[in-house]
Amino acid sequence: MIQLRKLKMQKVNLVSTTRIALLFSALSCTIISCGKPEAPKEQADAAETQQVAAVQEAPAESLNDIMKRLGIDKRIRVEDGDKAPSNPKQAEAIVVFFDAMVRGNVQKLKPLLSEQDQVVLEDMDKSGQWKSATENISRVNVGWTAGSEPDTLTVLGFYTVGDNFAAQLWTLSSLEGGKPAIMTALPSPQKIVERLQGNKTDARIKQWLAINKEEMVSAKAPDEVIEIPQQDRSVKGESSSSGSGESEPSKPAGPGRRKPGDSPVERPK
Repeated sequence: MIQLRKLKMQKVNLVSTTRIALLFSALSCTIISCGKPEAPKEQADAAETQQVAAVQEAPAESLNDIMKRLGIDKRIRVEDGDKAPSNPKQAEAIVVFFDAMVRGNVQKLKPLLSEQDQVVLEDMDKSGQWKSATENISRVNVGWTAGSEPDTLTVLGFYTVGDNFAAQLWTLSSLEGGKPAIMTALPSPQKIVERLQGNKTDARIKQWLAINKEEMVSAKAPDEVIEIPQQDRSVKGESSSSGSGESEPSKPAGPGRRKPGDSPVERPK
């Protein structure tokens, strides 16, 4: 009986040991399946996060960087040049335009102008005015704001020419759909440089457009009507049977005839 009990106890202990071994084996498998395969995935996620962070932290190309890359003339100064433009393609088109202008490069500038401005450029080039107007440019301050039409810009160029200053306002066309960049000159009011206040592009452009609007309204206004006072030139007491104040002219007697009532002519001897 005692031996039988011992055998039963050994059998129970063996079963218990087997269960514990199986339990530890299952736990070890669970740890291996949950831990080791997940490590590469976590590493991949961490690497991807670092790459995204690196891309986000990489600074965008500033306006000055764009000008340096394109070899733009140093006489051109862009407002807020240390900042990245909202549309790099438009920024490139603008600085290339002014680069061609300060260098007096007609062939490079012409395709960037509207058809009407191309005609003006050709006339200036033939007459020699273009060379005299561009050869003394020492500096151009350039800035722009959003235009009145979608995806367009209003561009201001403020020139230093010798000891004088000049300015011109332009509109840059939309580049959506691969369209070419076209600059169109806006009307320039007389003595516009003296009428602009401040040194910020946004304020100057608003003033320029407001002056253009005022002059347009003034040009459409009707001319002043001058009333000339009327004078009565009639002679007092002068009247006619018709009451019109004018007397009827007497009827002529006709050639070789006498008026009625004349004395008879003596018979010739």
